[in-house]
Amino acid sequence: MKKLVFSFIALFAGIATMFAQGAPEIYFEQITHDFGTFPEENGKVSCTFEFKNVGNADLVLQSVKASCGCTTPDWTKEPVAPGGTGVVKATYNATGRPGSFTKTITVKSNAGEKRLTIKGEVIPKAQKVEDKYPFEVNGLRLMKKNCYFNTIYYSEDANAKKNANARPQSKTEVIEVINNGKEDIKVSFENGNPKLVSAKMTPEVLKAGERGSIEVTVSPKDSDVWGTFKKSFKIKANGKPADFEITLYGNVAEDFSYMTPEEKAEAPVLTVGNTISLEPIEIGKAKTFKFKVQNTGKKPLIIRSFHCDAPGFTIKAPNKPIKAGKEGEIYVTVNAANSKAGKYSQRLTLTTNDPNRSTFVINLTGEIK
Repeated sequence: MKKLVFSFIALFAGIATMFAQGAPEIYFEQITHDFGTFPEENGKVSCTFEFKNVGNADLVLQSVKASCGCTTPDWTKEPVAPGGTGVVKATYNATGRPGSFTKTITVKSNAGEKRLTIKGEVIPKAQKVEDKYPFEVNGLRLMKKNCYFNTIYYSEDANAKKNANARPQSKTEVIEVINNGKEDIKVSFENGNPKLVSAKMTPEVLKAGERGSIEVTVSPKDSDVWGTFKKSFKIKANGKPADFEITLYGNVAEDFSYMTPEEKAEAPVLTVGNTISLEPIEIGKAKTFKFKVQNTGKKPLIIRSFHCDAPGFTIKAPNKPIKAGKEGEIYVTVNAANSKAGKYSQRLTLTTNDPNRSTFVINLTGEIK
């Protein structure tokens, strides 16, 4: 019984000691700051939240974190005695961030956690012509110089064009331009791929200060381009060539959307391994390897294109259709003149008229010794 009494006495003594020591308590008079509306040109804007320790023990801010990287906090690092004050400063970087914003700052201390909020609205700065149209040739400024077409589907089969679900056989991208000079500008093009690419300027003559557009169209018909492509053409303004080219990126794939299951069953079938292991080759030497592909389908197999970006690799594939049940040979020449010793693995991409393997990747592996 005496032990129990002594235990209660010790417990109450501990609680009394704790209260006697006291605890910190943080108090913010303001927990939200509204910057209102301000121009983007102001760049960084700051505000200060003042706090007071209304407890009876030292207050320590352990961490202050903003909800995103656009806001940078700073705060009182030293312990704040009872009755003392400190600050949390928040700086918001408005550059490149037009529009309204609301951000939070989480303050953790030995008195618990508090959350502060900053908000406002950034008026976007007036965009200069040079910002919107960064590419220039003789007073003509362009919004972009690269066009991305993704995949363009094309089929030589007349049934594909009659099918209501057939995909478009060409694609067009628009480049917005402006005449930033004082004279009229006539735009012309030097096109190295007229069967695949066409460019049209509207209007033909651009008056000073006038905006216009260049329509760039990629049409695979008659171009004999299949698979991944990167094509360029030159642009001139009043006869002066630009020091850059308009570059087009895309992929031409055959459109099989018109085919019925019965037609696919009668189609060609590409049969080849996913990985082809080539024999070792000595540094500084070149060696040619060959492997076979089969057509296990019922119609002739056409290898429309082959693509390997690896330096030192040259590919030769059959340029005639492979008849049903027959084989064709693909030659791979590896030039190790500028290579280092070690194992390699390179991708060879085939584009074919097999509706189930129209794009097929073969992994070429080997070793240079």
